[in-house]
Amino acid sequence: MPTGRDRDRDRDEEALRAALLSEPELDTRKGVRLALGVGFCFLLGMALQWPFAFLAAIFAGLFLQGDQAPRLKASVTLIAMGLVSLMAGLLLFSALEPYPAVFLVAQLVLLVWAFSLSVSGKPVLMVLLALMGVLLMPYLVGLSHTVALQLAVWMPLNMALAFLVCAGAFALLPTESGSVLPGAAAPAAAFDPERRLVRMTLVAAPFTLAFQLSSSGAVLTLLFVAILAQQLAASTRAGPAVARGMLLANLTGGATAVLAYELVVINTHFGFMAVVTLVICLIMAQWFVSGRPDAALAGSALTTFIILFGGSMAPFGGDVEVKMLDRLVQVAAALIWVLGAFLALDAFLPEREPVSRGPNWRSRREQGAPTT
Repeated sequence: MPTGRDRDRDRDEEALRAALLSEPELDTRKGVRLALGVGFCFLLGMALQWPFAFLAAIFAGLFLQGDQAPRLKASVTLIAMGLVSLMAGLLLFSALEPYPAVFLVAQLVLLVWAFSLSVSGKPVLMVLLALMGVLLMPYLVGLSHTVALQLAVWMPLNMALAFLVCAGAFALLPTESGSVLPGAAAPAAAFDPERRLVRMTLVAAPFTLAFQLSSSGAVLTLLFVAILAQQLAASTRAGPAVARGMLLANLTGGATAVLAYELVVINTHFGFMAVVTLVICLIMAQWFVSGRPDAALAGSALTTFIILFGGSMAPFGGDVEVKMLDRLVQVAAALIWVLGAFLALDAFLPEREPVSRGPNWRSRREQGAPTT
C-alpha cells in the first residue's frame, strides 16, 4: 500500500513530466509568434517602401520577445512620446544649427538627461526613444531637414504598425495560461544612480563629441555606443563576458545579413527575398526560445540582422553592399569602444551600492566611517 511519501513523489513526478511535455509547445509558439511578427512587418515595409520601413520590424521584435502583448495605454503613450521627442529634437537642433558650440553642448546635456531616464527606472523603450531623439536627430538635421522630418513622422507610424502586428500575433498565438509566472523575474540589484549615470556619460559623451567634431557618417555606431552604454553600465566583473556575448550576437546578426543580401542579389524576386527573410527569422526565433545559455543573445542578433539587411534593402541609393559592410564594421567598433571604456571604468570608477542616507549617516561620515 503506497505511503503518503510515495504519493507525494508520484505527484511531483507527474507534475514534472507534464511541465517537460508542455514546455516545447510553449517555446515553439513563442518562437513562431516572434518570427512571423518580425517577418510580416519587414516584408510589408519592403513591399510598400515607406520611409524607415525596417524600423517597424525592429520594434515588433522588441515587443514580441515578451510573453504578453503591450497594453493599449502603454502603446499610445510610447507612440506619443516618440512623436513629441523627435519633433522637439527637430525644432531644437534646427534652431541651434547656426551655433555649433551651443548645438554640441545641448546634445551632451540631453544625452545625460536620456541616461537619467534609465537610472530612474523608466521603460527601456522610452529610454531608446529619448536616445534616438538626442543622437539621430542632430545628425539628420545637419544632413537634411527633410530627412529629419521624415524620421520624426515615420518613426511613430512604424511603431504603431509594430504594436498592431504584435497585438495580432498574440491574438493568433496567445500565451497559454500558466506559462507566465508572476514575480518570477529576479529583483534588480541595488545601485547608486549617480555613479551609474556618471559611468554611462563617461562612455557615451566622449564618443558623441568625437563623432560631431569629425563629421563622421557612422551614425549607427553612435547609437550603438549609447545603447550599449546603457545596457552594460551595471556590469563590473561580468562586463567583459557580457560585452563578448553581445559582440558575438551582433556579429552573428551582421554576418547573417551579409549572407541574406548575397542570396537576394543572386535572385532578386521579392518572393525569394521573403522566403530568405522568414527562414532567418525562424532560425533566430528558435535560438531565442531554445533554452541554451546564449539564448538571450538571439534578440540582439535578430535586431542587428533587421537593421543591416533592412537598411541595405531600402532604396537609399549608393552601393548597398559597401553600406552593409560599413555598418557591420560600425557595430564591431561600437562594441570594442564600449568594452574598453567599461574595463577602464571598472578599474577606476566601479559600480557601487546606494550611499546610505539614514538618520545617523552624517555622524558616521564625521567619524570617518565609510558610506559606500
